[in-house]
Amino acid sequence: MKIAICDDEELFVRKMYQLLWQQPDCTVECFLSPTELVEKYNAGARYDVLFLDVLMSPINGMELARKIRKYDENAIFIFLTFYLDYAPEGYEVNAFRYLLKPVTEDSVRLVMGEVRRKLEDSSHTLLIKTSECHLLLHIAKVLYLEAANKETILHCQDDAITLRKSLNELSGQLPPLFFFRIHRKFLVNLAHVREYDAQRLTLDCGQTLPVSRRKSAEFRLALKNYIEGDLHS
Repeated sequence: MKIAICDDEELFVRKMYQLLWQQPDCTVECFLSPTELVEKYNAGARYDVLFLDVLMSPINGMELARKIRKYDENAIFIFLTFYLDYAPEGYEVNAFRYLLKPVTEDSVRLVMGEVRRKLEDSSHTLLIKTSECHLLLHIAKVLYLEAANKETILHCQDDAITLRKSLNELSGQLPPLFFFRIHRKFLVNLAHVREYDAQRLTLDCGQTLPVSRRKSAEFRLALKNYIEGDLHS
């Protein structure tokens, strides 16, 4: 599970990091600036869960969440605040929970338990938005996605679907705990990886796909996190 913390108070960020890094199968990144996090998303980064301070500058946590929603429909937002005055605004960005400061170990443990249950409940179905329709798919049936010019071929167990959307655009709609971009042309469902080496992997359907050299180490870590997450579920 990939987690991002964004708060402009460095001491608080350090405390949140200490509370979250102990969580199993989690990687945690910290941001002291909301614009830095937006730039990371613009560069292609994605996170399963984001802990966002409500009061930040130059943009506050709600505005930051609105910007991130343009990249990712599935991200889970947990807002950090001293007051619940902003709670109504949270409905606009589908806020998951609010954590009141000062945050305690128990409150983090409880909210992470709720996050895991949500991911387990939602991981079976995938909603992909295109200009033509809203496509509802079972994640287990998706093998991999292939870039084809400005379109993307969605390879499933039963058939292949061509979507008028780039692989870069679609990647933002996929939960990063389950999907990984192994190559500029391919994004794979980690649940279907049967074997791999430094240059290629084989899916359980027998299909072989290339693994980019610069993505090799990151892919192995993503697969490790997926397997450990599956064992803990």
